[in-house]
Amino acid sequence: MNTRSVGVYLAIVQFFFALCWTVYVIFLPQLAAQVGIPRKAVIYVLMLDQLIFLMADYAMGVASDRAARVVGRLARAVVGLTVLSCGAFLALPYAAPSGSAPLFLGLVVLWSVTSSALRAPPLTLVGRYAAKPQQAWLVALSMLGLGVASAISPYLAVVLRDVDPRGPFLLSSVALVLATWGIVAAER
Repeated sequence: MNTRSVGVYLAIVQFFFALCWTVYVIFLPQLAAQVGIPRKAVIYVLMLDQLIFLMADYAMGVASDRAARVVGRLARAVVGLTVLSCGAFLALPYAAPSGSAPLFLGLVVLWSVTSSALRAPPLTLVGRYAAKPQQAWLVALSMLGLGVASAISPYLAVVLRDVDPRGPFLLSSVALVLATWGIVAAER
């Protein structure tokens, strides 16, 4: 895979990752209400997941750097964590009707922790395999994916407002898992 392909690939992965979070934010109030979490408390759930993202991203960054030096291969671990993350994410709209707040919040925490596999490790791979002059370009493309997803978020909020959440959760999870499989090829 050439540098341009890797950059476009990273942009696509980050795009789908950000779309998952957008879908989550759109439907969180509705899903939280189903498990008895009041609307006023949703902001605290969002703050909790952001705190978890912060800590997990740091830990994953340190771990991915060490693992890349010791094991030499990160891609399979990233794909495995992504599958687990997307499984937890996909389970959210199915767990909500059960009315179990602990189950729902447990899935939120599991998703928040495991989704960090899609932020730090790809950048570790860029630092490890890309030539120094190309690294900034690859990181810029990765950020472009996040930016495009952020730009369409308001549109998605309007379009998806009255949709059954299971559809968007399923589509975004499947798209992210499929896009992440490419990391194995990118590492080669």
